[in-house]
Amino acid sequence: MQDGSYNEVPVIRTPVFKTPADDLAYWQANPDVAACGLSAPQHYAQHGQHEGRMQAANQDLVAAMRERKLERIAFRQNPVTPRTYGQPANYMTDAIRQEFHIPPFPPISAHNYGGYIAGLQKEHPDWMFLDVGAGLRDTVTEQMVNVDVFPALSTDVVCVGENLPFADAQFDFVLCAATLEHTKRPWEVAAEICRVLKPGGIVRIDYPFLQPVHGYPSHYFNATPEGNISLFEKWCDIQYCIVEDHFHPIHALRWMMEDWKNSLPDDAKAQFGNMRVDDFLSSPIPDMMQQPFCTELSPEAKKVICAGSTLEGVKKQGPQFYGSLREEHLAQEVQQARRDVEIMRASSSWKLTAPLRKVVGLRRK
Repeated sequence: MQDGSYNEVPVIRTPVFKTPADDLAYWQANPDVAACGLSAPQHYAQHGQHEGRMQAANQDLVAAMRERKLERIAFRQNPVTPRTYGQPANYMTDAIRQEFHIPPFPPISAHNYGGYIAGLQKEHPDWMFLDVGAGLRDTVTEQMVNVDVFPALSTDVVCVGENLPFADAQFDFVLCAATLEHTKRPWEVAAEICRVLKPGGIVRIDYPFLQPVHGYPSHYFNATPEGNISLFEKWCDIQYCIVEDHFHPIHALRWMMEDWKNSLPDDAKAQFGNMRVDDFLSSPIPDMMQQPFCTELSPEAKKVICAGSTLEGVKKQGPQFYGSLREEHLAQEVQQARRDVEIMRASSSWKLTAPLRKVVGLRRK
């Protein structure tokens, strides 16, 4: 962004089918059904409307914005395929897709930022933001670089979180919302997030805890609030780790009860509902959130049965090591060995024995 102003562009819209370009925009937003054998209007009428399918919008503006964003970022490696104008930078190889079990068209979540993230971008137009596991965003901005394992319409960089292609200390703010449970090695993703974060930068992590399995495309590790903290406390000073409203235990309980009920045969489902569970499931969550059984739940109880936790931290100053503890110890041992060799080479005995070592070397040859 050149002028330091906030700029937001819609990426998707409710489908319209007036021209062939509109049909193409529908397939671009929904590549997983492009080969269904139906026309775009037919698919939307029979399936897409019920599924909430959308259509691509403002693709030229999105492409131009992507170019400006990626020009502001330094990368530590080149894409695996040459990037054309306006297209995402692709760092996804066939080997990576196989290792992380990524299907050709993984399910992509679509959701908006809350007021906090949008407000930060407006307050700090000079900051660079990173969204790890962004999914399909309804809108894109000049500051937010969107990363995911699939090139959705809003994706800027295609890669896995365990190997972010950015150079060190590139971002002022890194967001990772409801994504770490879908990563194969979340501790490596945490290290990568902190590596690309600037010293003094902010990391914000939404990490589910008591949530049923939901694959995007896979689901590996949930975490307690303490587990969330443990991934980042080595590199960041943790400011807080709280249970936000979107992680209130009411969501976990409702989700589990719905999955339980909906997975039963009809007779068992009716029996389960007659246990007064239906009263709970049919009440809107916002209404229940205002009731004493939600508002008066203690913070300690929330952490025990929460749907997840929200972490925010500030990266520590100074050089840091981003590998595992074992790798860090090995690196320290190598560094010490190099220092020992330098001391030996600087000693008088090393210099005096140089001719002898030369003769031995010649004889070995």
